[in-house]
Amino acid sequence: MAITDSIKQILSVKIKPRHDSYSDQFSRIFMVKIMMISALLVGLSWYTDKINCIIPSALGVDGNFVAQACWINGLYVYKDIRYHVNDIGYYGLPRDINNDGMFENGDICATTDSSHRVNEKCRPMEKTFYLQYQYMTFIMAALAVLYYAPYAFFRLINQDIVSLKGSINDNDAEGIVKNYFNYKINSEFRMRMRIIGNIMIKLLYIVGNVAAFLIVDGVLNGDYKTYGITWTTWSKLPNSMAYDYMGQRLSAKPGNILLPSFAFCEVHEAAQDIKNVITNKHKFVCELSQHILYQYVFIICWFTMVISIAVAVLGFIMQIAEHIMTMACFMKGGAPARKMYQVLTLRECEYLEYIRRKNMPLYGAVIQKLKEERYDGLANDQKPMYDGGNSYEMN
Repeated sequence: MAITDSIKQILSVKIKPRHDSYSDQFSRIFMVKIMMISALLVGLSWYTDKINCIIPSALGVDGNFVAQACWINGLYVYKDIRYHVNDIGYYGLPRDINNDGMFENGDICATTDSSHRVNEKCRPMEKTFYLQYQYMTFIMAALAVLYYAPYAFFRLINQDIVSLKGSINDNDAEGIVKNYFNYKINSEFRMRMRIIGNIMIKLLYIVGNVAAFLIVDGVLNGDYKTYGITWTTWSKLPNSMAYDYMGQRLSAKPGNILLPSFAFCEVHEAAQDIKNVITNKHKFVCELSQHILYQYVFIICWFTMVISIAVAVLGFIMQIAEHIMTMACFMKGGAPARKMYQVLTLRECEYLEYIRRKNMPLYGAVIQKLKEERYDGLANDQKPMYDGGNSYEMN
């Protein structure tokens, strides 16, 4: 119950006006919450789930020691074994535990026989180790910081917009024109750098989203990038084929390819007393139940990450398109409009648009003030009018 309440608290989003765009909010609010919930679930599994191994009683090996040793050293599978055929048990594990190699024709073999003689024709299979359960909680928490980081730069670059909100609440048109449309206080260079900075922030959101995806893919041995696609394809298989882990099928379960739920663990035993010296090497089949939860967590993360990348790219395109439309609307309006464009910066257009959305009467007062202070050189019968979007026309 406490976990459910915690998830509800994390997912709750207050509906209120925000300075950044919806595309930015998707990354710095929604994706941060997804990563926090993932870290919570993975952390719960990290704290409660243990590794359990098949240990014959005749070996006389302590089960707790084996579980702790396997947790520390990691577990592995043979990725050369990808399909469930007659000589394979769980994904990546041969039914005969001694089979650790493969002939050139693809048949599984043992690199050494019972007499410890090396079979030179049997090529050792490559081991793929899994230790992600040790640190995945911290990775997910770090990704939440990565998704949020561009917003810190947004707040730094857009301090003028943040402060403009307070001026709008004061309903002071003269003060707004004096402080935000005055080049002595708010220089054209500074406004130009803010425009460039906002474009760079959009790029940072794209870079951050892609970097987060690649980090997870690297942590998961390069199997994450196609995880959602293979999962979707696998989900279309008949039930008898999709879940028959001991039978034959054309491909393994995508979750097991990403993080196998069964793996091998090797433990070295060494002890000495006055009379005896014991050295031995044990190989066990172990289960990692925590990987089952990880598989479902990561399939949700995969789809949200891909959507977040698409949203970040869309946000960048919309930002560029908005500026292009602003300039196009000015340039296509003839000589008066081009003259207006020469004396009005893109940042000032953003100020006016922000004021228009918040307070229409104040917006009209600011327009009038700007006419009186900046546009006196224009014809007296011409009045700059803002069309409610990104363009000006002359009456």
